[in-house]
Amino acid sequence: MSQTPPNQPPQGQFPQYPQQRMQIPQGGSVVTPGNPPPKKRRRRWLLPTVIAVVVIFGCVLFSTGFHNVGNATPAATATLQPTDTPAPTDTPTPQVQYPPKTSFDLHGLAGKGNADAIHEFHSESVGAVGACPQPKRLITVDASVTGQQLAQDLLAYFYAQQMDTPCGSVVFGYHTQNEANDPNGGGYTAARVLLNVTDASGADNLDPNASNLKHTLTLDTGGFDANQESVVTY
Repeated sequence: MSQTPPNQPPQGQFPQYPQQRMQIPQGGSVVTPGNPPPKKRRRRWLLPTVIAVVVIFGCVLFSTGFHNVGNATPAATATLQPTDTPAPTDTPTPQVQYPPKTSFDLHGLAGKGNADAIHEFHSESVGAVGACPQPKRLITVDASVTGQQLAQDLLAYFYAQQMDTPCGSVVFGYHTQNEANDPNGGGYTAARVLLNVTDASGADNLDPNASNLKHTLTLDTGGFDANQESVVTY
C-alpha cells in the first residue's frame, strides 16, 4: 500500500486550492494576489494645458484689439458754431462845433488854437478888487487871423492865462496897439472874450469861493460893431 505524500491529491486528480475572489477595480484591471491595483497617474498635464489655453486666448484677444485700435476711425469732434453776437456799437464821439454852443466846444476849440498868436500888451484887475477881482487883458492879433482860427487862438490864450475865474474876466483884442489908444475908435477892433459870472440869485458874483454859479461867455471874432458874437452858458 503506497502512501500519498501529504497535501498531494490522489493520483489522477488535480490539486485543489482555496478559491479566491478576484477584485476588479473601476479602471478595469484585474486585481489578484499577485497583481495589485495600479497606482493612479497624477494629472500633471491639466495645469499646463489650462495655462497654454489661457495664453493663446489672451494673445488672440490682444491681437484683435490692437488691430481694431489701429484701424479705428477717430470719433468726429463736435464743432462749436460761433453764436451770433451783436456787433458792438461805437459810442459817437462828440464833435467840436463852431460857432461854439457848449463848454465842451469852447475847450475843444482852445485845444486846437495857438496861444502864442495872441500878444498881450496890457494887464489889470477890475471889478470888486480885493474881494473878487476880474482880470482884464488888452491884446493884439494879426489881421490875417480871422473866423474860427481867431476863435481857437483867442480861447487858447484865455484858458492858458487862467481867466475862467468865478469873478469873471475880459479880453479886448486889436490889430495894433494904436487902435486901443484911438479916442475915436469906439472899442475893440479885432476880437473880444467877455465872461460874466452870476450867483444863485442872478446877481454878479462877488465871492471867489461860491458854488452854483452861472457862467456866460461871449466870444466875438470881429470888431465891436461886426456882430460876430457867440454866447455860451454853462
